[in-house]
Amino acid sequence: MSENDEILRRWRQGEERLYPVATVRPDLYELVIGLVRSLNDHLGRVPDLDALVVSYRTAERDADFAEAGVDLKDLPPEIDLDLVRDAGYQMRSRELSIRAATERTETAIRRAAAAGAATAVIWSEGERDLWPPYRRVEMSLRTGRAVAVSTQMDADTMMPRYTIEAIELDPSTGEATTEKPLAPRQEFTDADEWRTAAERLRQSLLTN
Repeated sequence: MSENDEILRRWRQGEERLYPVATVRPDLYELVIGLVRSLNDHLGRVPDLDALVVSYRTAERDADFAEAGVDLKDLPPEIDLDLVRDAGYQMRSRELSIRAATERTETAIRRAAAAGAATAVIWSEGERDLWPPYRRVEMSLRTGRAVAVSTQMDADTMMPRYTIEAIELDPSTGEATTEKPLAPRQEFTDADEWRTAAERLRQSLLTN
């Protein structure tokens, strides 16, 4: 695990640990939520995830709170400031991740349209389709219909499990327009059957 990955993990764990502790003390919960939001607002100037990690590594904890307008002298001693800071960074990290994913999707749609393609791959994770984690979402630029294929590890068998699902998206943004699937989710343990079914669904939904 890289140093950056370790920091990202620390933020997630900080957020996971903070809120259960805060709910034990309802009188502190709203205060903690306000502190996290204040820190997140302060971090709104950070443009991307790499810069956020650099900020976390180089800035002192108390300086972060001071720049966020938080007077530490007024806070109850029960509040774990390290967890609050990690939760604030995690909130900003989540915002940046969502924004980056949106920008990648919009770029993929624009490039595919400019090239005269009928479909666009708006999400791709993993290099080998037969080994998890893998996910690929291909969308029709005309209708917004999309086919998502993925490979995940089955926790019971410790073998890859393959899935197919069809969803309806906004063709201009790639955002979901309904929670109702276009076709029932299918799961496979045989890779060849999965690929055949995926291509059949793709031909049915994306080329018509």
